[in-house]
Amino acid sequence: MKKYTHILFKSVVALLLMITGISCQKLIEAPQGQLTPQTFYLTPAQCEASLAGSMNTLYSTWSGYTGTPIWPDGQLDGASLALDGSNFQYWQWHYKAIAQINPVIGSIHAGNLKSYPAADVADLEGQARFLRAFNYFTLVRLYGKIPFIDENTPNTASTPLKPSSRLSVDTVYDKIEADLVFAVANMYDYNASTPSRPSKYVAEGLLAKVYLTRATAPLMETDNFAKARDAADDVIKNSSYALSTNLTTLFSTSNTNNSEDMFCFQSDNDYPAMPGLAAGPDEWGSWDSETVKVLWAQAYPEQPRKHLYILLDWPVDPTNPGPFSSWINYSNSNIGTPWAEKWTWPNLTPSQQLDGSGPSGIIMPILRLADVYLMYAEAANMAGTGPTQLAVDRLNTIINRANAPVVSVFPQTSTAGTEAVATTSMSQADFNQKVWDERNYELCFEFDRYFDVLREKVLQQVNLPDNANDYDPKDYLFPIPPLDATFIGQNPGY
Repeated sequence: MKKYTHILFKSVVALLLMITGISCQKLIEAPQGQLTPQTFYLTPAQCEASLAGSMNTLYSTWSGYTGTPIWPDGQLDGASLALDGSNFQYWQWHYKAIAQINPVIGSIHAGNLKSYPAADVADLEGQARFLRAFNYFTLVRLYGKIPFIDENTPNTASTPLKPSSRLSVDTVYDKIEADLVFAVANMYDYNASTPSRPSKYVAEGLLAKVYLTRATAPLMETDNFAKARDAADDVIKNSSYALSTNLTTLFSTSNTNNSEDMFCFQSDNDYPAMPGLAAGPDEWGSWDSETVKVLWAQAYPEQPRKHLYILLDWPVDPTNPGPFSSWINYSNSNIGTPWAEKWTWPNLTPSQQLDGSGPSGIIMPILRLADVYLMYAEAANMAGTGPTQLAVDRLNTIINRANAPVVSVFPQTSTAGTEAVATTSMSQADFNQKVWDERNYELCFEFDRYFDVLREKVLQQVNLPDNANDYDPKDYLFPIPPLDATFIGQNPGY
């Protein structure tokens, strides 16, 4: 696939009705050139279009992951542990995406692309299986036991699913693993000319996260820590991705698909992501989404990264910032909260931020190399009896970057941070907590924290004090949409 840009794949179906006779005579339909699974998916370009369409299902204008999900992870305001129908959409999005991926795999297995170079076809199948694994990885973490619909599953319209269609969580992970192992073995390496296209090392990075998740709650299959360590290490050592040395531009719309971005939701001017006004201070006329919890922001270590990731101070007019003394601090603002700065000015240009009708230019990361560094540190520590020197070094690489002073529009970033670094003298438990904390700081607002909360089993704790009164152990899984639940059953407690 040339690139996973934000494309809406449009199938054009030509239907010619051959009508004979007059009103009482039989109507005869003769489709001419109708697109079906038998007449499509016959070339790599057609298959690539379907894969691109699957990503569009997850990330399209006004829909999907164009805004950070307000899940109860303790970072964003507005989350609730009173889970309801608003959580059904993730089930729908991901199964729709899977429905666009499976025919590609089925067509390849049917031999429909055998006239094309074998390596190209294997890479194409690797891309499809990587995307399928990504979708199922999200679903199994949110909903637990789920149906695993693949290219061999009978049409669910004629053969409805039933309770036994829901596979155990470990079985779903086995299938996710199999897809990713194939992808790692068959996908091409990173190509700088198509930076948004997933590579074999993207698949291996996701595989490391799958291993790490299996090693923690709910499965607690601790032998997977070593597998996660080795997969993450291979990505760090052998891939072409590299950590950014300047946090001031890491999330800038002028620096999309940079060396640290491994896989992202893409957007372009034809199909823009959410306008910048969707998030940002009320003083800018925004729509008041993605406000940050004050207690979480206050607990964040004082360092340059804090002021580059969380919008704590802002000018009344971002087109003319003026002296910092005239800026607004969140405590004196209309809403009284900070904002998720990764997706606001100054990472957006003033026009991107303030124009309510145009594209924001945001490209949302799904996997960054910094995440892989942190996965390595956690896995290496937990695979043994405590932190190794390399685990400490890789964790400290992220901490030292966060503490490093930089020149930016925020004067607070010119002073070095004071977050303590890790050491090999730390206990295994203390080092593990240090990694968890660093993931909380570094990966904030990137679709990742909630899954860490689930595998760390701290859902109630991170929702103190405001949301925890709604906590129930059932909240570790979302409810299955009622219509589907009538066929396959509902999660306990709903």
